[in-house]
Amino acid sequence: MLDAPIPADTTRVTRQMLGMQQLSPHGLSEQWLLGFCGDLHWGLIAGAHGQESLRFRTPDGRALYAAFCATRLELAPTGPLLGEALEIRSDLAATGGSRLGSRHRFLHRGREIGALRMLSTFVAHDETGSNRRIVRALPARSCALPIAEPDLMALDARARDTSRALRGRTVPLAGALRIEPCHGLDFNAVGLLYFPSFTRLVETAARSKAPVRMRELVYLGNLDAGAAVHVLRAGRETLVARDDGSLIARAVEARAPASRPEHPAPA
Repeated sequence: MLDAPIPADTTRVTRQMLGMQQLSPHGLSEQWLLGFCGDLHWGLIAGAHGQESLRFRTPDGRALYAAFCATRLELAPTGPLLGEALEIRSDLAATGGSRLGSRHRFLHRGREIGALRMLSTFVAHDETGSNRRIVRALPARSCALPIAEPDLMALDARARDTSRALRGRTVPLAGALRIEPCHGLDFNAVGLLYFPSFTRLVETAARSKAPVRMRELVYLGNLDAGAAVHVLRAGRETLVARDDGSLIARAVEARAPASRPEHPAPA
């Protein structure tokens, strides 16, 4: 039986000095933001469940992971940020069913320069241990969370629609870029293809120097170590598939025109 819900602390403010790890040629690093806010998301969930540990268990003792269903990153043009301070305001909410959502707002000198919305659900490996057979499960403890704001609910609705339309679908791989993820760099501590690695694979296939202003990614599956992915781009949409053509992710993006200046006029 699940423990009774506990009141949740659902907000956090984090301050970060921006150095090389946190920045890209265009401003905030997309890879760093995903990984850092992924940890914030996980920490907020742990706090909401009344635990300091980031380890979650099912009622029967199996290990659980907070796997991402979807992310949406939006970034505004900025001036130089090296050595500047970034404030991240984060909050956690429920979107329905077993899904939890977090919103992270990025502020520089009081100006919002971006936001990241994240949706996750708890999953576990089945008896095979394969990353292709991740199953949903519930933690031993539950918590009482506020209902998500409309922006997170809208992301949840789009992600569910995408999942229904694409899960189980296979695509032809002719013309796709084949990439073999690196076991030591692209997989996380529990052996899953880490969610920021999906973005790296998508961006590798893009071969564009134009800055990303929005990227929304729906995660449909995972990959076993040693397997390859095939990345297919068509306009603003990118699909990521396994060797058999089964889809594991879909990304939609918007980029700034490469010919325009990147930095806003000084305030």
